[in-house]
Amino acid sequence: MKINDENRAKEKKINHDIVLKTKLLSNRVIYFDILNILAIFSVLVLHHNGIVHGNPKIRAWNTSLIAECLFYFAVPLFCMLSGANLMNYRQKYNTKTFFKKRVCKVIIPFIFWALFMFVYKIFFTKTIKIGSFTELVNYFFMNKEESTYYFMFNIIGIYLTMPFVSLVAKKENMKSLWLTVALYFIFNAFIPNILALFKINYNKDASVLLGGYIIFAILGYLISITEFKKKYRYLIYISATIGVIYRYVTTFILSKKAGIVIKVTWGYTSWHSILLASAVFIAIKYIFSNKKFSLKATDILCKLSSCSFGIYLIHQLVMTFEKKVFYINTASWEWRTVFVFITYFISLLIVYIMKKIPLIKKVVP
Repeated sequence: MKINDENRAKEKKINHDIVLKTKLLSNRVIYFDILNILAIFSVLVLHHNGIVHGNPKIRAWNTSLIAECLFYFAVPLFCMLSGANLMNYRQKYNTKTFFKKRVCKVIIPFIFWALFMFVYKIFFTKTIKIGSFTELVNYFFMNKEESTYYFMFNIIGIYLTMPFVSLVAKKENMKSLWLTVALYFIFNAFIPNILALFKINYNKDASVLLGGYIIFAILGYLISITEFKKKYRYLIYISATIGVIYRYVTTFILSKKAGIVIKVTWGYTSWHSILLASAVFIAIKYIFSNKKFSLKATDILCKLSSCSFGIYLIHQLVMTFEKKVFYINTASWEWRTVFVFITYFISLLIVYIMKKIPLIKKVVP
């Protein structure tokens, strides 16, 4: 009798867990997961094509610049997803809970891996030498342990600003928010970028005074709750394409002429970057938001998406070992194409396994 009761209790718990999981999956915004996966994959494309920051005279630089321009939406897309997910956090929990969640899910894992990278580079590769605690702290804020971790301070800045901007995440404020984005696009993103081509320094005091990448958080939220007519979507797609071509052509011509990479038209908050990220977000939204996914497919996308942050934190380590094991020439086409997928799946496997281990899973949430 006792055994039967235990079996029934276990069966009841299993059924409860299945129902709960089904409910959670059915309420997920699937195209957010797809955007998340696409964003981390784009990060890998950019880092595998890192020679774009080097010598523009080599032939491989030409195609690395194509990858750089096409996949430049990676960082803005992550910021937009933060806005789409968090701008309305007040509808779900209070600000204290908001910060608690951010600390557990983002800050603690970041600090852990930053310290891990310091240990790795101080004691194993010996590429960093620390003379004092002050120097260690300075190196941390300068991302000396891992240059790609610069993004973490941008995302922390968005979190610190979120309690303020979330106050305007209301239906009656939508026109004002769109106006803010439009003014930012004109006076912060477009005019300064174009004038820079003619070596004219725009006075940035005459601009929308929103620093960092918070504009992307606002934009992501707006796009997620706004329905766009087909003609406006196509206008954004065409404008984004023009922006990609503009960045490629200006960089190509100026860099070839100078013999070094000229980045005068670069910048994540430049007009072409805003348009590209918006176009990708809108395209994925309208391709996938109305499609029906099975629970199994939804679960797979959910799991892949949940690994993205962990992949971001460890992918440079994976790339380092790939170079050593395979004696990779970073200018080779294999490294810049095939190994993007290899790095993704190796990193994914490592993170997925770590997420199954108690305690360890807290550093790859």
